[in-house]
Amino acid sequence: MKKILTVLFLFTLSNYAIGQDQIDTYIKDAQTYIAAKDYKNAQLSLQDAINELNNLIGQQIAESLPAEINGLKADGDATTNSAAMGMMGGGIMISKSYSNPTNKNNDAEINIVANSPMIATMGMYMNNPAMLGEGYKSVKVGTQRAILKSEMEDRFVEDGKPEIQIRSTEIQIPLGQTLITLQLSGFATEADELAFASKFDLAKLKTALGE
Repeated sequence: MKKILTVLFLFTLSNYAIGQDQIDTYIKDAQTYIAAKDYKNAQLSLQDAINELNNLIGQQIAESLPAEINGLKADGDATTNSAAMGMMGGGIMISKSYSNPTNKNNDAEINIVANSPMIATMGMYMNNPAMLGEGYKSVKVGTQRAILKSEMEDRFVEDGKPEIQIRSTEIQIPLGQTLITLQLSGFATEADELAFASKFDLAKLKTALGE
């Protein structure tokens, strides 16, 4: 077991080192382009460096997400993707899913869209649930203001017939240029959902993201 943990640790360090080396390369390329007054390619190289930095930040955030929350266990490692955020002006997307080993209808997914300029423009909507549409309401996750919407959802068996109706909830937690969205299914009450959401260390996430 110790050997396995050592290999995993060295592999993680190797990934960070490769990322940092790539960032240095992009910055040196940008300096070369600037010296040649090729500002467009300098800009592209700097953006490549920012994308690599976002990847490193994403890895740190992914590794900090808990492996188990209130009986729900993580379905593998978190995934990170900065390339998909190009259409939103840049940033990082981090996702992780959880499921209840004793209740197949109780599961959760967390999606973090971080360091995206587009998120900041959503602030006025997030601070006014009425602007988001019917069914949304303002709640608190720990000390952080959030938006919650719940509805009943049909879960189906393989033949397509309704099996059971379960509570399905979306919680959105804005943090400056970051939006945390939790998709929760099969929780008995809103209090259970907020208890699950509050297990994420929002203060630590804000620090890591510079919010």
